[in-house]
Amino acid sequence: MRKRTESFDRSLAAPSTFMFTGEICSRSYALNRFAFAFKFPTHRRRFAEAPEALMDEFGLTAKEKDLVQRRDWTGLVAAGGHHFNIIKIAAAVGESHMHVGAHMCGADWNEFKQGLPHVVDVMPEDLG
Repeated sequence: MRKRTESFDRSLAAPSTFMFTGEICSRSYALNRFAFAFKFPTHRRRFAEAPEALMDEFGLTAKEKDLVQRRDWTGLVAAGGHHFNIIKIAAAVGESHMHVGAHMCGADWNEFKQGLPHVVDVMPEDLG
């Protein structure tokens, strides 16, 4: 049996939890609209071809653009991105909701996998 690690934060207390209120949703409307559009293949293709132009088109702030470019999933949620929308961006760049979860816990991906209730040996990207 594999050794599991408990070194990442599983707390529901701040700063591990980010509120998503109507005010935050309104303030981060452009970011969420941008992220939600990743459900469309044309949007994903355009992002792969010219991410900066697409982010400009959706009116993202310089901070939001930086967070997207750095794949800072936690920062995007803290900036008001709804986690379901942020996961759409992650999927478009080859990461899963579990990668986002690892990032939000402050754990590296391999460490996070070992801490899951069921051992995850293979992810789709591992299949080649």
